[in-house]
Amino acid sequence: MPVYEIAGLNIRINPVTPQTARRLEPYLTDSTDADFDASSNEAEIEAYIAKAKTPCLPYLAEDAIVLTNISKEVLNSYGGCFFHSSSLAIDGEGYLFTALSGTGKSTHAKNWRTVFGDRVTMINDDKPLIRKIDGVYMVCSTPWMGKANIGCNMKAPIKAVYVLKRGEENVAVRTSPGKQIRQLMEATLLPSSKETMVKLLMLFDDLFNHVPLIELYCTPEPESAQVAYNAVNERSESDAASGRLG
Repeated sequence: MPVYEIAGLNIRINPVTPQTARRLEPYLTDSTDADFDASSNEAEIEAYIAKAKTPCLPYLAEDAIVLTNISKEVLNSYGGCFFHSSSLAIDGEGYLFTALSGTGKSTHAKNWRTVFGDRVTMINDDKPLIRKIDGVYMVCSTPWMGKANIGCNMKAPIKAVYVLKRGEENVAVRTSPGKQIRQLMEATLLPSSKETMVKLLMLFDDLFNHVPLIELYCTPEPESAQVAYNAVNERSESDAASGRLG
């Protein structure tokens, strides 16, 4: 059975549909050892389709089941979680943008590409994972990258996480997970037990002790990207210029 490397983990998946097999192909490894199995099967796919509120193709059902299996295992055993967001790397550091549906996180990520050009690499425009690896929180791509399939197979240390909101001007302020808990919960897979909910809350608490959480009121204009970037880089750049280390 094939083994795929996703978020720094070797995951055994036996694709049922050819579409899922093609989606997973860039993550295929030569390994025969796996950390866990996230496969779906035809019965699970049929059951998912039967319960779906809208028509659902088999490969979309398989994608949803496999990603859910991975997300649950990562939260339970591997110090991470699924985080619905658009994510990119600039100068090797990861930035994540989460928002309520329709707010424009993909548009905002596009603005970073407009402003910063080749310095930007899209990691995953829709469904990355967050994992603490060797003491560092990383944003990790997955094979599921949204309708436009924007991203690549990579991971990067997280520089900042942004909660996007529409605004008439671009304003970025440091915030706390307590103030943003609704949107943070909507961005992840909600646990089905008290034990896993505690794990998720502890994960968020630790993550945002290490990584800035920024509330960003933004317009659709490219200038929003510069404001967002400055919110976490202006101080460090001015300190470096003056010779201060911290």
